[in-house]
Amino acid sequence: MKKIANESIDFAQQHHEGKVIAEKKTYKILDCNYCGFIHATAPQDVGKNDLYSSHFYEVEKPDYIDSNINDADWWDFTYGLRIERGDKIAEEPITTWLDVGTGPGLFLDAALKRGKMATGIEPSLAATRYASSKGHEVVNAYFTEKVAEVIGKFGGIHCSEVLEHIPNPSHFLSIIKEVMDEKSILCIVVPNDFSIIQDIYTTLNPEVEKWWVDPPFHLNYFSRQSLNNLLLRNGLEVVYETCMFPIDIFLLMGDHYVGDDEIGKRAHDRRRQMENAVNKTENAGILVQMYEEMSKLGIGRELITFAKKVPNL
Repeated sequence: MKKIANESIDFAQQHHEGKVIAEKKTYKILDCNYCGFIHATAPQDVGKNDLYSSHFYEVEKPDYIDSNINDADWWDFTYGLRIERGDKIAEEPITTWLDVGTGPGLFLDAALKRGKMATGIEPSLAATRYASSKGHEVVNAYFTEKVAEVIGKFGGIHCSEVLEHIPNPSHFLSIIKEVMDEKSILCIVVPNDFSIIQDIYTTLNPEVEKWWVDPPFHLNYFSRQSLNNLLLRNGLEVVYETCMFPIDIFLLMGDHYVGDDEIGKRAHDRRRQMENAVNKTENAGILVQMYEEMSKLGIGRELITFAKKVPNL
């Protein structure tokens, strides 16, 4: 485990205008004309370095590491598909991966299993210690310019469910580009929020709050189009799109898991059981095609987007 001193997180964006589409706590959620995506305003918690270094795992999600470990086989399959897709896009094996926000290191496990060299970046000391205990190289720090300068370039960069937490996504993407060369592949995963499924459910159940709106943890809310536009504005060209299973479709089937962790766990177990069954019978290609088509319709719960640097930028 390496530890790099955390710099102050001061990424505040300077100008915002657009329609307020939700409010939560002291935050307004703005469909920002300037930024091109939905995000929270007045991020007063920006700059609190303990938000993810300690608070998230100790207070908000104390069972996060254990719950992910229990799903290790499913995560291996999930991450394996992303690693294989990176090789296909690169048209050669990607030998080095960087996992930004590695958590308990399950992506690192999947990469190592497939003969890759992988490094993790993780602000949480607890998660870093766990991932490092398995023999992985993990840097305990927020992903800043200083960290990027120290760790160098990678053939593949995996950044799963991180961008929605970042006060200034454009600045963050500029740092990611610092660890990419012209052939590097970026795999970025974000929740698909303010989606058609969420809209249908909340329209039919107006008493239900927009549960996916969760500042100060989730600051940004992306659609397929707004994410692609953000990447392109920052010199990254989308080369492949897919998604994860639309688990919120269970809401439309009567499984009202919002606010009910037990129903939510059953929904996740059913999704996991389906994907594992397809994988064990060597039919993973069906899932790949299905999720590619769902991505086009904008109904996957998480968007999975692969991108490369725009040449000569």
